[in-house]
Amino acid sequence: MYRGGHVGFNALLYAPFVPVLSRYWSLEIALLGAALALAVANLPDIDQSLPRLPHRGPTHTIWFAVLVGVAAGGGTALVARSTPQSFLFGFAIGTGGVLAHLAGDIVTPMGICPFAPVSRFHVTLNWFKSKNSRINRVLLLVGLSALSASVLLTVGLSTGAVHTG
Repeated sequence: MYRGGHVGFNALLYAPFVPVLSRYWSLEIALLGAALALAVANLPDIDQSLPRLPHRGPTHTIWFAVLVGVAAGGGTALVARSTPQSFLFGFAIGTGGVLAHLAGDIVTPMGICPFAPVSRFHVTLNWFKSKNSRINRVLLLVGLSALSASVLLTVGLSTGAVHTG
């Protein structure tokens, strides 16, 4: 999957959490989570600009997802309030965002080895090629539309602007 496809996939997967996080914390926290989820969407592909790392190598593993989660958790604990909840929030979004990227790469023929170097177990569903521009564009459009709709509905419900019946 290419950059836009990963961003769209992360947006699509995060969209249902906006109203939940808004209800239990705040809309600002939900939007912070959306920004973080989109920010890490393409982080595993940093290996493409690092000469000694193979593409879909160490940055495409469960271990990297956890490492990003720890960094995101620490960052949100510093930015928000230094509470266990803020760390766990950042950890969940950071880890989940990278895992979503890995899931996006699993559907391609190249696949990934998510447990390397502990296991050489290779996962691919071989549904479509990474460079399929139509699928990447559709994912970007659907994901950003779903996230936008989720935010707008959440804002509308919180202000009473959305009326039923």
